[in-house]
Amino acid sequence: MKTSLQLSFVSLLIFLTGCVSQQVPVPLEQSFYDSDNKTVGLILEVPVVPTLSFEGNIGLLDYAIISAATAPISKHLETLDTQEFVAISEDLSHSLEVEGFNLVRLENSEKKLKLSKFKDPDTKDTTYFAKKDYRGYAEEHQIDYLLKLTANRVGLARPYYGFIPTDSPRAVFNITGEMIDLSSNQLLWYSNIIQTAYAAGEWDEAPSYPGLTNTYYIVMNNAKQNILTALAKNGAEDNILPTEANSDMPLSEQE
Repeated sequence: MKTSLQLSFVSLLIFLTGCVSQQVPVPLEQSFYDSDNKTVGLILEVPVVPTLSFEGNIGLLDYAIISAATAPISKHLETLDTQEFVAISEDLSHSLEVEGFNLVRLENSEKKLKLSKFKDPDTKDTTYFAKKDYRGYAEEHQIDYLLKLTANRVGLARPYYGFIPTDSPRAVFNITGEMIDLSSNQLLWYSNIIQTAYAAGEWDEAPSYPGLTNTYYIVMNNAKQNILTALAKNGAEDNILPTEANSDMPLSEQE
């Protein structure tokens, strides 16, 4: 009975989540770079190591079986990291300083400030705002804009039906990016960036899994380059990024 109630709750939660409207992409306008002597605060919410995600119709017992069977891959993922992506802060600092901005790295202090929800004053126009009220960051950290890069999924993903895999694992790097004007809480830039690809050739080569490892780092760096391109001054006209790229082909077939 308890399990049935739990499953019903999960189904209801998925249904309600699906009803929530998604934020549309917002391109960064060239006028953003007309500002001078402004400070951008950067928050990077990225896990230290990647993880293996299971997708599909999976029960509790199935999950236990899958976890045991994929333990070697999960253990290998613990030897990898996300530092090549975290280095984006240095790239952003350089590109923004060239345009007269300052960039400061911030620790995530949302819990400290107990951020409240922010209500869009006019939901019918095309001016969008952050879901939470970040305006307190301006005084707290002496910044004018907040750039948030949040990792939603980092690592590998594999689909299952029960405990049976239905496809090989693929590398996934999913980042949500937001540039927020702290004077108004307006979203100046928003993009949901998903880079994903299958390893070329054999992937199940324990214990080092070179195909999966190489693909993971390539996908991570592709996501990093997507963000740098989106926020580059000369690329502002083209910075509404696709929600997913190269999801159904191995890297050897990508251009």
